[in-house]
Amino acid sequence: MQRLENKELLEKAKDEKWCMFYPNYVNGGRTIAQGRKIPTKHCCKDPTTLELAHIASALKLPCIIERYKLHPRSFKLKPRQMMFPGRIRVKLWDDPETKKKPINEKIPDRKAFMIFAGENIPKLKIRHQREQQALAHAQAQKAAIEKQQQKKNKKSKKKKKGRR
Repeated sequence: MQRLENKELLEKAKDEKWCMFYPNYVNGGRTIAQGRKIPTKHCCKDPTTLELAHIASALKLPCIIERYKLHPRSFKLKPRQMMFPGRIRVKLWDDPETKKKPINEKIPDRKAFMIFAGENIPKLKIRHQREQQALAHAQAQKAAIEKQQQKKNKKSKKKKKGRR
């Protein structure tokens, strides 16, 4: 039942022409040619669609996450750079055709939403959790590599038997 409601909401969003936002729009690690839309001073590092959705919900704007979509310019990037796929659709205005009455007074247009998102994503709790998990993973990986190198060093130190 819940999936049906999401499909209906997605169709409604397509019909009403809600605004689409990709994480590339507010990613400070991208260039304008790679899809960044706002100045780097307002950007954050590697945002996700979930973080953009949290910003939209904090502003009480209706939004839909489309996980499997990818920014058109992301296809030219290396696989490591395409780590955060997806996009969100956000309803910024009561009437998207005329764009006169915004739902939230703080966000009158698309650029204002992107700037607000870029400045506030680093303050999110889920952002800090993600960074801590990444740090713990990196430390575990480093420890595993050091352990392998120690095993290699022990094997190479053994004396070889035989003729010399």
